[in-house]
Amino acid sequence: MLKKNSEMKNFLYKLRLFFYFKNPLYNLILEKRLSQKILYSPEDVWSGDSEVGLKIINGYVNFYGESFNFKKNIWEKNRASEFWNDKLHSFDWIKDVRAVGTNRARVFLRNNILEWLKKNKNWNENSWKKDVLAKRITNLLSNLSFFFNTADEEFQIKVAKNLNKQAIYLLNTFNEKKLKENEIYKVKASILASLSFENLNKNLSFSLKKLEEIILNHINEDGMHYLRSPSEHFNFLCSLLDIKNYLGTFKIPIPKKLNSKISQMSSIIKFFRLGNGQLSVFNSYEFIDSDLIERTIKRANSKIKIPSHLFDSGFQRVSENRLILIMDCGTPSIEKTHAGSLSFELSHGFEKIIVNCGSPHVNNKKWSDAMRSTAAHSTLTVDDINSSDIFFNKDTTTRIANVSSERLENEGNYWINSAHSGYEKLFGLIHKRNIHIDGKNLIIRGKDFFKRTNYQAPTLGKPKKFCLRFHIHPDVKLSVTSSKKKAVLKLNNDLGWEFICSLPKIQIKEGIYLGGNRLVERNNHILISDELSFDKEIKWLFRFIQ
Repeated sequence: MLKKNSEMKNFLYKLRLFFYFKNPLYNLILEKRLSQKILYSPEDVWSGDSEVGLKIINGYVNFYGESFNFKKNIWEKNRASEFWNDKLHSFDWIKDVRAVGTNRARVFLRNNILEWLKKNKNWNENSWKKDVLAKRITNLLSNLSFFFNTADEEFQIKVAKNLNKQAIYLLNTFNEKKLKENEIYKVKASILASLSFENLNKNLSFSLKKLEEIILNHINEDGMHYLRSPSEHFNFLCSLLDIKNYLGTFKIPIPKKLNSKISQMSSIIKFFRLGNGQLSVFNSYEFIDSDLIERTIKRANSKIKIPSHLFDSGFQRVSENRLILIMDCGTPSIEKTHAGSLSFELSHGFEKIIVNCGSPHVNNKKWSDAMRSTAAHSTLTVDDINSSDIFFNKDTTTRIANVSSERLENEGNYWINSAHSGYEKLFGLIHKRNIHIDGKNLIIRGKDFFKRTNYQAPTLGKPKKFCLRFHIHPDVKLSVTSSKKKAVLKLNNDLGWEFICSLPKIQIKEGIYLGGNRLVERNNHILISDELSFDKEIKWLFRFIQ
């Protein structure tokens, strides 16, 4: 019943939008009220890629591994996915074209903006989707100095009026309910539009109030984004930095909460950086270049010390003797759930060693579901069942692992003792993982074991088998000895590590890695599998080879 009511409300909302915003009379009345002048034109501080921009100008567009060649303009009909077209209509690529810096690039942008206006000047369900619309408003307004200021008056009036129209629509779609995921882009666009257009100035205080609301609802007390994803967290932080830039350029006092959250969130970015400068791969993941991460940290200019653990979000971090281990010891989010409880990533020096598999760069449900599974994380599965239900439906109950951990430290030694309840209702067991990190000698000792609980009615009866996986970064060469008792890991820098386990047979299996800047990379993982019993302990060790 709840699901049907939700679908009906969504249908009625879309119907209202269609008749209201597609109504010629509405558009005729609105046209007379639109502002023809843009008051404010901030500079986009995020630089683009000139090589990518040049390819776009020359007729080749590639997003998320999908490519499209056009002849006359970028808006020609294509067979790309909705995900790809959302990126196109958001104008996220404008900074890449701007990075080319030539007059040809400037003219290309003007011509394609005019073509877009011919086809999309009024509301439609696809190109005016709220998140796409918000990004487009921000991208166009923050890059005006490149394509707008030296254009003829007719072009300027057309663009200004349509951007004003898009902003009015965006502001009209705000509701009083809790803001959803990705709506930081909507808040950012509304603040920028309120500064840019005289007829929208009155909306600034409302937009700043929404900013305060989204920070409160989306950022945990420990400073991390509620989805527990380092890359989602990074993108949110970048939006806050942009908003600070908009307000500062217009000499509007920066809210104290905005400054404090930027500092706190920047320290969290440092928390999730591994030795190669990239973010660790947990939950929904998007590759972000290490240079961009470094520039963002410098912009935030946070003096807050990197925490050793995140109390609300549940992550643990150990950094000692050029070794960094980051472990997921928190309860998964019920949005975009990833069943990676008790997984960890490890780097030594500049090399990533143990990883989780990442997220697809394309909108592919099959791949997305696979990468959210427990098997795609460096942890343990029981009977090939996910430790949390990744197919969450808000209208039904679901199974989400409750995760706990404790941390002990003593003179370069660290102990992380953790457990999760994801298999309790199914099998009446708790998965426990204890890890000891010897920072001085570069040894990681682990123990996975099971505790029987008092849960009376296990859904699936007695568990049969467990699989323990450690996914290895594609740059690491992995081999196993003929006895199958030891695996050897050779890093790019020719340094070596070894893996041994208390169980006799170590297997090496192939897999895929989606945590890099390439679409798909082949990698290997260490697999330990055996019959499951409650008295069984699986002891394992990673050790640096001197």
